[in-house]
Amino acid sequence: MTVNHHSPLGDPVFESITHDPRHSFFWHVHGYPSPVAKWNYHPEYELHLIRHSSGHYMVGDHIDRFEPGNLVLVGPNLPHAWFSDLDHGATAIERRDVVLQFRGEWFESLVRVCPELRHTLPLIAASSQGLEFTGVHAAKAAALLQSMEYLDDVGRVARLIELLERLTHCAHKPLASPHYCLEHIDLRSDQVDAVLQYVHQHFDRRLSMADIAARQGMTPSTFSRFFKRSTGDTFVAFVRRLRIDYACRLLLDDSQSVAEVCFQVGYGNLSNFNRHFRRATGHTPRAYRLALRGQ
Repeated sequence: MTVNHHSPLGDPVFESITHDPRHSFFWHVHGYPSPVAKWNYHPEYELHLIRHSSGHYMVGDHIDRFEPGNLVLVGPNLPHAWFSDLDHGATAIERRDVVLQFRGEWFESLVRVCPELRHTLPLIAASSQGLEFTGVHAAKAAALLQSMEYLDDVGRVARLIELLERLTHCAHKPLASPHYCLEHIDLRSDQVDAVLQYVHQHFDRRLSMADIAARQGMTPSTFSRFFKRSTGDTFVAFVRRLRIDYACRLLLDDSQSVAEVCFQVGYGNLSNFNRHFRRATGHTPRAYRLALRGQ
């Protein structure tokens, strides 16, 4: 299930990307948590691949679940973040992300030199909303992106051209809503990021707004206003959406009963879970599961 908000998720962190004049673009791998794994934005285009873990990701006003293989192209100055579930006592996920970042000016110069690449321009333009790639071609594109690790500089440039060509054949969908634009709203970016990370990591258990407010040095009423301004939603509604979204994924697995799914996503009451699930999806959890089976 995808949730779209019509307000920005708070003031994102501006990420300053160092450009080495010896290279046309920046390719790197990082884990999670990481200083760069935050609600952030930058003027470069970014192709982002998740190799390990699942969780929630945010691009502009779009929130959804991700799994390994999640491949997204983010346009300039479009805020984004991936928050992984840290299960079974894990404190870190090594080499979770593969990231390729390049400047728009460089890409435009490349197309002028190599006009054969002009058919990639619509795809690059559409990335202003963020694009998620799916299907067989996306898996091949992800493999090309990962293979750059073992190439020399010239090989990486050649592989990037091959990768851009592959992306034009991928099924894809826009993420942020068309009217979304970055607005700075004078909130501390590190505080917004800390709250979003905490809520993501604990939405499957009892969450007290008063406790989180105290962690941030706020009264509950101040925190409520802060959260509404940061996410465009109330604290209760935001947590509920994360829980229902996660429940949709768990219902894919027949090994757990609906009641088990209910408690695993943080609900203590089955009737509330059923009511909220139906309101969000239009189906009861059981009917949703049967629909997934094609019954």
